[in-house]
Amino acid sequence: MKLYIITGVSRGLGAALAEALIDPAHQLICMARSKPPLAALRTRAKAQGCRVAALSVDLGNPKKAATVLQKALANVDPATCTDACLINNAGVVEPIGPADKLLPDDISAGVLVNLAAPMALTAAFLRHTAGWNATRKVLNISSGAAHKAYAGWSMYGATKAALDQFTRCVALEQQGRPNGARIVALAPGVIDTAMQTAVRNTPLENFAEKPRFVALKENGQLTSPAQAAQRLLDYLERPGFGSTPVDDVRRP
Repeated sequence: MKLYIITGVSRGLGAALAEALIDPAHQLICMARSKPPLAALRTRAKAQGCRVAALSVDLGNPKKAATVLQKALANVDPATCTDACLINNAGVVEPIGPADKLLPDDISAGVLVNLAAPMALTAAFLRHTAGWNATRKVLNISSGAAHKAYAGWSMYGATKAALDQFTRCVALEQQGRPNGARIVALAPGVIDTAMQTAVRNTPLENFAEKPRFVALKENGQLTSPAQAAQRLLDYLERPGFGSTPVDDVRRP
């Protein structure tokens, strides 16, 4: 049995990942804040013979999210698990705008979801599965904005850059450990999700790059969530997964 833990499954890339992983040979732990999509996912998975724990949790509360994950992992039989993978997908792009317009509460909310929650969930996953014989992997969804600066994306870019560095550090820590986990922060490309809609709806004075992202949508250059999910899952199965801790799915 392969175990997959996915955050942010209520829509977009997370929903597409969960959908692609529904399989009788898999066990899923799916986390999101919105309950209706979780209930629908549970129904679809059950109809196809796939075990799923659909957990409503606010990733803006990393401590609670980590506790919820630990309880869910306690219900997994490690003796039947050949692979265990955590996919930290959930993220937010807001607040968008010049730094002098950003409010403390909005900054904190973005940092908690984009950075603190993946860190806390990774830590909980590594602790709980340390004695398992299963192959262990962590996939952190990063962004090209971690490496290229955009005026108006200071919170988003900073949190993704920090997530990349966290991944590098954890990769070093896991090297040489018995059954050390392999971990990658992976930029998935530009995907046609609600996040992109929010970017296109941002006033130009808050995000000067808005016309570029509008053009990507108008010219059909956005990857669909289903296509992006399959690319990520194919990357996850590469024999050398983890050899490059920070990567981009668009690289050969």
